[in-house]
Amino acid sequence: MKKISDILLFNQPRQDGENELDELLRPFRQLFGGMGRGNGGGTRVPRRGFGKFYLAIIALAAAFWVGSGVYIVNPGEVAIVRTFGSWNGDQIDEGLHWRIPWPVEQVDIVSITRVRSMEIGFRSFADSAGNPGTSAVSNEARMITGDENLVDVQMVVQYQVRNAGNFLFNVKDPQGTPDGNTLRDATASALRQVVGQRPIDDVLTLGKEVVQVETQLLLQNLLDVYGAGIRIVNVQLQDVQPPEEVQGAFKDVISAREDKERYLNEGEAYQEDIVPRARGSAQRTIQNAEAFKVERIAEASGEAVRFLSRLDKYELFPEETRSRLYIETMQEVMPELKVIIIDEEIGGNIQPFLPLQELVGGSDK
Repeated sequence: MKKISDILLFNQPRQDGENELDELLRPFRQLFGGMGRGNGGGTRVPRRGFGKFYLAIIALAAAFWVGSGVYIVNPGEVAIVRTFGSWNGDQIDEGLHWRIPWPVEQVDIVSITRVRSMEIGFRSFADSAGNPGTSAVSNEARMITGDENLVDVQMVVQYQVRNAGNFLFNVKDPQGTPDGNTLRDATASALRQVVGQRPIDDVLTLGKEVVQVETQLLLQNLLDVYGAGIRIVNVQLQDVQPPEEVQGAFKDVISAREDKERYLNEGEAYQEDIVPRARGSAQRTIQNAEAFKVERIAEASGEAVRFLSRLDKYELFPEETRSRLYIETMQEVMPELKVIIIDEEIGGNIQPFLPLQELVGGSDK
């Protein structure tokens, strides 16, 4: 620190009539035009001009300080105003606003429509050439399934800010990279709980959709309990693999199960094709049998009626009926045979003969 004697000597006139203070204030005198020559040729600043200079500086600083309190909230954003670090619970909507400038009030503007993403089990990056890539984070990805198998799970969580105040003040490091420890820890806890309740087969193959849904519901419940002000939009499993040491065996198992599912699907498709056709064929056979049954019953009934009719005639005229039946039978057996019936009374005068011309292929003349 400077001594008091040094400060007094600083303002003493020099041989040229000016002191060091005059030399420092010379540019300001020229700026405001309030210059004058004092005794001994030294330049003096009139009290009145010097006061105007300070008033102008103070007014300019005050205007700048007041103007620094103006802020704009864009559509899809809300503002949180803190007074000496304390938030009163209000959220400022979009538009042009003013607050008491620093250090009294401070403003935090948060987007509530932007969908943010957080990666679990891996990190995305770009190399020096700008090519995207990913790197695994083993301590996040490695989990234990319900049947005590190890599995590496990589997942992306998409979320939106639902309450900006809770998001800023209840979530640890919400604006950090990645988006805070609270959300990351809650996501890892929910995912580990869901994976730990299911066998590895469900996690690797058929149960992925169920794991995603259950993780999203459990994570949202945890964040609501924490009052994080976050709404989970989507949970998407990126890659689920067994540890590298046994990946080959697991791939063979998965391939065999996929083949099994394919064969089952093909068998079901064949069943859906052949069963209706077999049922249709069986129905047609049944209908044909029913028709044949009706036909045979009708024929048998007709035969029975005819037989009873002939029986009645036979009982009345047994010889005539027997002869008639014989002749009808012969006509059915030999339809081209000509039958000539001769009365016994006149039959004795007729000489039998053979149709020799017909037998040798001749014709009657």
